[in-house]
Amino acid sequence: MKPRTAFFVSLALAALIGFGWSGAALYKTAIDLSSAAFPAGAQIQAAVDALGIAYPRPVAGVVWMVLGLLVVAVSSFWLMRRAVRSQMAEADPGRRSVLSGALAGGATALVATGGAAGLAAARGLLGLGNEGRGWLPTATEIFGGDVVKTHESYPEEWKGSRVQGYRTLGRTGWKISDIVVGGGRVQGEKGSEIVRMAFDRGVNYVDTSPDYSSTGSEQAIAAALKGRRDKVFLATKFCTPRGHLGPLASVVEHKRVVEESLRRLQTDYVDLVHQHSCDEVERIESETMHEAFDRLKEEGKVRFLGFSSHTPNLIQVAEAAIENGRFDVMMLAYHHGIWPAMAEVIGRSRREQDMGIVAMKTLKGARHNGLAGFREHSTAYSQAALKWVLSNADVSAAVISFFEFQHVDEYLFASGAQPSGSDLALLGEYDRQIAGTYCTPHCGACLESCPEGVPINDVLRHRMYFEDYGNEKEALRLYAGLETNAEACASCSGPCLGSCPIGVTIPDRMRGSHDLLTLS
Repeated sequence: MKPRTAFFVSLALAALIGFGWSGAALYKTAIDLSSAAFPAGAQIQAAVDALGIAYPRPVAGVVWMVLGLLVVAVSSFWLMRRAVRSQMAEADPGRRSVLSGALAGGATALVATGGAAGLAAARGLLGLGNEGRGWLPTATEIFGGDVVKTHESYPEEWKGSRVQGYRTLGRTGWKISDIVVGGGRVQGEKGSEIVRMAFDRGVNYVDTSPDYSSTGSEQAIAAALKGRRDKVFLATKFCTPRGHLGPLASVVEHKRVVEESLRRLQTDYVDLVHQHSCDEVERIESETMHEAFDRLKEEGKVRFLGFSSHTPNLIQVAEAAIENGRFDVMMLAYHHGIWPAMAEVIGRSRREQDMGIVAMKTLKGARHNGLAGFREHSTAYSQAALKWVLSNADVSAAVISFFEFQHVDEYLFASGAQPSGSDLALLGEYDRQIAGTYCTPHCGACLESCPEGVPINDVLRHRMYFEDYGNEKEALRLYAGLETNAEACASCSGPCLGSCPIGVTIPDRMRGSHDLLTLS
């Protein structure tokens, strides 16, 4: 190989690895994904931890990004040095030198590595080749500035809105505000201030979890609770910062995660602990979970037991919880256009067990980032959706993520109100706007059609988090944790086509989802 050829091969290698390898790693690293999102990530993290290196964030992405650049540097150096030495040997066979070609190799390595780093930055930070979905616009627009996650207009009449309705949370006996704070995206001092403002306006229930904002939610809520703990109903989960506990987790593990939550929340007790994101009856019936709850209750650390679910098995899980009789509260997906069976399950839980019902996923996909052509109505969408949920008298409260100050005014403006004719018309138009893209969270009608066992509903839910909630970090993390993902769809004939009862074109959505949510 001639030096000229070696140089261009080095540049091609730099482009391939810099863009495709290091760029992808940089993108996911900057979003602060767990090490499990990367190949051999758990092993890399364990090795770093074993070395005693105190690094506050997951390291696997950094390792893969740097490794890619090192591969470019070493390969480029070797290719150019070898080409120069071969050329010199042809010109003067008797000449030998260890340093022959080293200067040219070093220069080539420097140029190639710089190019690779530039392409990595272009992809990871600027979103080149990724429809502009890089970290820089995400950091500045989603986390650092005004983006379309709240409604574009902010009428004066919303400002100062307060809770106008309170309902009994089933057999707990607590009177809670009809709209309550979801802590999924609450973090930092801003999050604490938003929650304090909601409390000042009459909200008296807040839902959090260790895996919300990597424990940041619990910590921010702890600050907001100071001086008013006895006035607020506090809910958290049987959960770790990196995921949910399985049905076989020990009593000790169940107790430990709750006690860790108590330390972060700076309180002696929580009012409610949920079996979180429950998708199987085994978790509802987990003997270790129930024993841990009983012990925690005896110790005065928890008061009531609940479960949350928005999965294909939601109906089955909810019915099992009703039959079980030990659950005081259930938090489940409920919004306009949802299965009629959901209202029946809610009604049965109230009649038979007097369970408190907290409705989540109330904005039906919350297309904050995808309301093109819907702007003229979008100022009232959240309020119409919340009023629809609360029109069911069996619902104790609607939980919704508060992460902007405007949300306090915007959402509480719907408190105590019934949906009007214009609200219902608005919701109908919203349904027409999202036809063919929205995956009902607990349907699962398509799952048996997939020969590869891909969890279609989970994949499309993670895509919704990425595109519509604007929560890229959570979407990528959850997708990375799937045992089987949509990669299998790339070469599939699409037997799932036509299996969706509401007309989602599953093959197209799945292929696009894999491109959106995975390292390529």
